[in-house]
Formats: sequence, structure tokens, C-alpha cells
Amino acid sequence: MAGVTGTLGLFSLVDLFQLLAASSRTGRLAVQHPEGPARVYFERGRVTHAEFESFEGESAVFALFEDERGSFEFTVGLPAPRRTVSTSSENLVLEALRRLDEHRKDEPERVPEVSREAVPYSSDDAPRSLPLRDDERRVLAAVNGVRSVARLASTLELPLEQVQRVVGRLIHVGALQLRTRRARTAQLVVRLARSGVPGGSVGVDEGIVNNWSRVLGGEVAEVAVRRPDGTAFAAPITVLVGGGPYLMALPDTLLRFDLRVDDTVLVKPYGG
Repeated sequence: MAGVTGTLGLFSLVDLFQLLAASSRTGRLAVQHPEGPARVYFERGRVTHAEFESFEGESAVFALFEDERGSFEFTVGLPAPRRTVSTSSENLVLEALRRLDEHRKDEPERVPEVSREAVPYSSDDAPRSLPLRDDERRVLAAVNGVRSVARLASTLELPLEQVQRVVGRLIHVGALQLRTRRARTAQLVVRLARSGVPGGSVGVDEGIVNNWSRVLGGEVAEVAVRRPDGTAFAAPITVLVGGGPYLMALPDTLLRFDLRVDDTVLVKPYGG
């Protein structure tokens, strides 16, 4: 990568900072901003100095993130005139996004970009030393690669929109990723089990459960079942060998969950 040019909007500052950090580049990122030129210097992928308007150092980076406009050009090899930034690029981006979120959190028209059905997970190469707020630490600790964003909000007893914002920030800095595949919903017919399915549990064929596990990248412990009338409930599952296209349950479980034999229900993994 001898040099990079483009327009902010087509490229985001988050993407640029992560690209330069990942490729360990040294040089100057120059932004021709409508309010005046901005300069951000990198040394082996780490931000060392920044200047924009009357700001310098981290404050200049935060101001640039708040008004992301203009064209940019990265020139390899240009050294910083001085060092005004000491924090890591990952932490700098996380703090910039956090400040941006604080500025915008009261805007009613703001719609979270992370779907409630999205399933976040932490990859092996995710950064491990980010300075996180309490809600960010709680969300990150609860992510297991199976729970959806909505399930995380329910588990942590946090507002859904707050969890969507937190997951979005953690994705931006590389701490989380989203699964690109979703486990398919199974359409099953309710059948009466005589044995092999504990009370309060529902039996699902091992082929269906194994497919869910492969897609989600983790063990599936519960399912969400939507009844014919549109209502739904969650229940632990028992994996059945040769269970077929059926949802198996004992009589008292059918009564507990208001199910009837021969009902056709929609079943999908609920997360652990």
C-alpha cells in the first residue's frame, strides 16, 4: 500500500485507522476538510500526532470523528513533527466512537445499525486490552456466539437500544464481529413423548440441532417455539436421535406450554 486516497463517506475514519494499524504503516493521513486541513500521523500503525482546526493530539482526532467530511490522502514515510498522542489506535478509536455516541444518544431519529436478531461473537484476534465502560464489559462478557442482540438485552436486563449501540461500538473497534449466517427456523409438528425427554424440555432431532450448532458456532441449549396463535415461549432442548420433523414433549410439558398434539410450530435456536 504505497498510498491511499479517497473521500470520507465512502471510506470511514474507523476503516482508515484500522487499515493503517493492521498494515503497520508510517506516514501522514491528510484530510482536506471544509473547516480546514487535518493531519494525523502514524508510526508503524500507531497514531502519534494529530492536528485539526485549533485542536491537537487526541482532541483533534475526536473533533475529526465528530465531523467526518472531506477528501483524504495517506502519504507513506512522512514523520510526525512532534508526539502528542500516547494511547493506542484501538483505544483512540473506541473513545472517539464513545464520545460520538454520547453526542447523538438523545437524537430521536437515530436508528441503531445492529439488528436485534444479529448474533455477535468474539474472534481469536480481537484486541484484549481495550478500556471499556461497565455496560461494554457486561455485554462483551455475555457474548457467546449464540445469543442474539435481543437475547443479550434480555439476559443482561438492559434496554435493547443500549445493547445495540454497545455492540455497534465494539464491532467498530474489532472487539466483536457478527455472524453472516442465520440458523434456519424449523417447522415441526408436535408429538407426544413417552420417555427420553425430561419434563419442561422439548425434544428436537439431532440433525436439526447439529445444523444450528454449525451455523452459530456453538452449542444450542434452548429453543424459541412459536405457537399457531403467534405467541411464543422458550424451553431447554433434548437432542433426539431420529426425532424427525417433530417437537416431542411429555404430557405435562404440553400442558405447561399450552401445546396440542398435531400443532405445527416454528422452532429456532434461542441461545444459552
